[in-house]
Amino acid sequence: MPKETKKANTSRAMNTYGAGLEANTLAMLDSTGAKDNRDANEDRLQYLEAVRAASLVPEHGIPPTNKMYQAMFRILRFGRTLELVAASFHLLTQLHQRYPWVYISDGKHELEIVDEAWSPFNFGSDVDSGEKEISVRSSLFQELIQNMNKGVDESEESDLKILGNMFLFKYLVHVLKLDFTPRNQVFEETMNWSLLKESSLNLLLASRRVNFKLLMKDCISTMCTPFDADGKSISLVELHKGMLSAMKELLVMIIELDASKKKADIEGITNRGDGVRTPALEIIVDELTYDEYLLSNFLQVFDDPKWKLEIVLQYLTKYIPKPSVRTRRSNTPQGEDLKTLNGILKTFSNGTNAKNITKKIGPVVVQILIGHGFLAQLTISNTNEGESITEICNSVIAALTNLKRVDQKIEILPFGKEVLFTAEMVLKTKA
Repeated sequence: MPKETKKANTSRAMNTYGAGLEANTLAMLDSTGAKDNRDANEDRLQYLEAVRAASLVPEHGIPPTNKMYQAMFRILRFGRTLELVAASFHLLTQLHQRYPWVYISDGKHELEIVDEAWSPFNFGSDVDSGEKEISVRSSLFQELIQNMNKGVDESEESDLKILGNMFLFKYLVHVLKLDFTPRNQVFEETMNWSLLKESSLNLLLASRRVNFKLLMKDCISTMCTPFDADGKSISLVELHKGMLSAMKELLVMIIELDASKKKADIEGITNRGDGVRTPALEIIVDELTYDEYLLSNFLQVFDDPKWKLEIVLQYLTKYIPKPSVRTRRSNTPQGEDLKTLNGILKTFSNGTNAKNITKKIGPVVVQILIGHGFLAQLTISNTNEGESITEICNSVIAALTNLKRVDQKIEILPFGKEVLFTAEMVLKTKA
């Protein structure tokens, strides 16, 4: 679906059409309070269909007004049937794709931001009373994540609320991503920190109503909580998968925001008002430390190769000895070497180092980290510092093989054997 980015010369005409569309469509909802639930729900479905017909179906549709967006979001939040909630969710996401409020212009390649665009979030007090009732505050967003772990039993009436929360969470992350992605892309090119400072994601996380560490822990816990699909409908299973996908997208956005803020800090373009918080990656590594179950589940679910590799590197780096003086015979990688997977893997070529590290974090954790780090590296096309895949494969094989040499009691896990097999197959294809 092509996006529409109308300029100033057509905005007045579009506002006129929008006002007429607003009056005609919202009239469908004005009398719903006097009707029974079935008729009221039918009116809401007709309203959503009318918006779709006017804004999405035509090649040059009419963008919805803020009041129309607000009405659609009200249905998403408080819809009394799953059909209403799902219909409003799909319509809103399609409308945002068609009519973005933040985008990169095709010609000048600059960031364009639509003035006074509607948002489901409320980060301040400058909103009317009607919008306050349905807009999402930072505290509610955190509550949504905390409630994602609640079980779902389709036979109970309360499940509509749980399923509705999943749709709401997916939609809010969708909004955050559409706002954050173009801003971060332009920041990378211009180093204009204000673009990210004013992003919905940054405003959300900067709120005093959000406990950032707790939010990160809830994200990890939700991603790692088992979901029993037995007896569940296909639609429910797919909805749960979509919720987990949104959770991963949120996590990646937070990590990327931290990375961009670090660059801005180094350039000296931030100030005290931007605040200071523990980076997301640091919190993740701390949560995964000493918990084999959580570590294994998280690395299986979290599939962003770039940041998965960074998590593995940060985890292992904590336990690798760092000599203060480099010697010619030293087998311990130096600081720069520890920034790459191959540099860390070379640590395990030294029997003493391999034994000490394994003793500290356990042979199971070592295999999990090496294996997931290697698989993540394989999916990244440009390896760090020009290191070849062949060299990394040899280092993985040497590291896992050396574990058995330093301690005969250590068993290579099935996952470790799969990693060894993969490395060997890659080497054969490269030969």
